[in-house]
Amino acid sequence: GGIADCVLALGFEKMEKGALASKFDDRKTPLQDFVGVMNEVQGFTSAPAAAQMFGGAGREHRWRYGTKKETFAQIAVKARRHAANNPFAIFNDVLSLEDILASQEVFDPLTRLQCCPPTCGAAAAIVCSEDFARKHGIASPITVAAQAMTTDYPSTFGDKSMIQLVGFDMAKSAAQK
Repeated sequence: GGIADCVLALGFEKMEKGALASKFDDRKTPLQDFVGVMNEVQGFTSAPAAAQMFGGAGREHRWRYGTKKETFAQIAVKARRHAANNPFAIFNDVLSLEDILASQEVFDPLTRLQCCPPTCGAAAAIVCSEDFARKHGIASPITVAAQAMTTDYPSTFGDKSMIQLVGFDMAKSAAQK
């Protein structure tokens, strides 16, 4: 934006153990509208809310398009295969399709080995102008070619679809932008 030639952008998140829960009972939770639609579409169980939302979207996808549970489980297989090469990965054991599918079901079609635990993390990036990079001998800087951000659409809540509820229209719109 021209305000500074070089800055450090950083972010972090510190999570608590266990499933995400409401912290402030004196106000409307930001997820209240999501939970309301989810409850109307598929009911609400004791499973973690995030697993119910994304599991519900996966189940709706299965019903609409015939996607198999094995297809979703292959995503976890692939992720574990990549994590095996990362010494900092929380879970870096290679798991088979059978391992994933045999683990305890959390919310159809998701099993425990397809769900992520609450984890802490941080990231940082040095963001600088092209002039700054040249002046400091940075010959091959990383360039962000595009970025887009969208928010909820009327379809997020109005279509009574778990796929819409977890952000399909937002992701599609951002990708198109």
